[in-house]
Amino acid sequence: MKRKDFMKIGDVIPDYIKVMGIAGALVGSQVCAAFDEAVGATIRKYVVSREFKGGKLFVSMNSSVARDAASKMKNQIIQSVNERLENSVLKEIIFR
Repeated sequence: MKRKDFMKIGDVIPDYIKVMGIAGALVGSQVCAAFDEAVGATIRKYVVSREFKGGKLFVSMNSSVARDAASKMKNQIIQSVNERLENSVLKEIIFR
Protein backbone atom coordinates (compact mmCIF):
# COMPACT_ATOMS: atom_id res chain seq x y z
CA MET A 1 0.00 0.00 0.00
CA LYS A 2 1.50 3.32 -1.10
CA ARG A 3 0.80 6.68 0.42
CA LYS A 4 0.03 9.38 -2.06
CA ASP A 5 -0.44 12.30 0.33
CA PHE A 6 2.89 12.94 1.94
CA MET A 7 4.67 16.05 3.17
CA LYS A 8 8.32 16.67 3.81
CA ILE A 9 9.30 17.06 7.46
CA GLY A 10 10.88 20.44 6.69
CA ASP A 11 7.48 21.70 5.52
CA VAL A 12 5.62 20.36 8.55
CA ILE A 13 7.87 21.62 11.37
CA PRO A 14 7.19 25.39 10.95
CA ASP A 15 3.45 24.71 10.97
CA TYR A 16 3.78 22.54 14.06
CA ILE A 17 5.74 25.26 15.89
CA LYS A 18 3.01 27.81 15.10
CA VAL A 19 0.15 25.51 16.12
CA MET A 20 1.79 24.47 19.39
CA GLY A 21 2.77 28.05 20.26
CA ILE A 22 6.35 27.20 21.12
CA ALA A 23 8.12 29.75 18.92
CA GLY A 24 8.97 32.04 21.85
CA ALA A 25 10.35 29.24 23.98
CA LEU A 26 12.38 27.96 21.05
CA VAL A 27 13.96 31.38 20.48
CA GLY A 28 14.69 31.70 24.20
CA SER A 29 16.40 28.34 24.20
CA GLN A 30 18.49 29.27 21.17
CA VAL A 31 19.53 32.58 22.77
CA CYS A 32 20.60 30.83 25.99
CA ALA A 33 22.62 28.25 24.05
CA ALA A 34 24.30 30.96 21.96
CA PHE A 35 25.06 32.91 25.16
CA ASP A 36 26.78 29.86 26.65
CA GLU A 37 28.93 29.50 23.54
CA ALA A 38 29.74 33.22 23.44
CA VAL A 39 30.94 33.57 27.04
CA GLY A 40 32.90 30.33 27.20
CA ALA A 41 33.45 27.91 30.04
CA THR A 42 35.21 30.37 32.35
CA ILE A 43 32.21 32.65 32.87
CA ARG A 44 29.56 30.00 32.19
CA LYS A 45 30.48 28.07 35.35
CA TYR A 46 29.30 31.04 37.45
CA VAL A 47 25.90 31.32 35.73
CA VAL A 48 23.07 30.15 37.96
CA SER A 49 20.12 30.84 35.64
CA ARG A 50 19.20 32.52 32.35
CA GLU A 51 15.84 33.84 31.19
CA PHE A 52 15.00 35.48 27.86
CA LYS A 53 12.03 37.84 27.65
CA GLY A 54 11.23 40.57 25.15
CA GLY A 55 14.70 40.91 23.69
CA LYS A 56 16.38 40.96 27.10
CA LEU A 57 18.46 38.17 28.61
CA PHE A 58 18.44 38.09 32.40
CA VAL A 59 21.51 36.26 33.72
CA SER A 60 21.91 35.41 37.41
CA MET A 61 25.48 34.76 38.53
CA ASN A 62 26.93 33.59 41.84
CA SER A 63 30.22 35.52 41.59
CA SER A 64 30.47 39.30 41.68
CA VAL A 65 33.90 39.18 40.04
CA ALA A 66 32.62 37.09 37.12
CA ARG A 67 29.53 39.33 36.88
CA ASP A 68 31.77 42.41 36.61
CA ALA A 69 33.94 40.77 33.95
CA ALA A 70 30.85 39.74 31.96
CA SER A 71 29.37 43.24 32.30
CA LYS A 72 32.47 44.72 30.71
CA MET A 73 32.06 42.37 27.73
CA LYS A 74 28.29 42.94 27.42
CA ASN A 75 28.31 44.54 23.95
CA GLN A 76 30.67 41.91 22.57
CA ILE A 77 28.48 39.12 23.97
CA ILE A 78 25.32 40.63 22.46
CA GLN A 79 27.01 40.95 19.08
CA SER A 80 28.36 37.40 19.25
CA VAL A 81 24.97 35.92 20.20
CA ASN A 82 23.20 37.77 17.40
CA GLU A 83 25.83 36.63 14.89
CA ARG A 84 25.44 33.01 15.99
CA LEU A 85 21.65 33.24 15.58
CA GLU A 86 21.97 35.21 12.32
CA ASN A 87 19.31 37.57 13.65
CA SER A 88 19.35 40.54 16.01
CA VAL A 89 17.05 38.99 18.60
CA LEU A 90 19.06 39.92 21.68
CA LYS A 91 18.90 43.64 22.52
CA GLU A 92 20.17 43.76 26.09
CA ILE A 93 21.76 41.59 28.79
CA ILE A 94 21.06 42.22 32.45
CA PHE A 95 23.44 40.57 34.89
CA ARG A 96 22.23 39.94 38.43
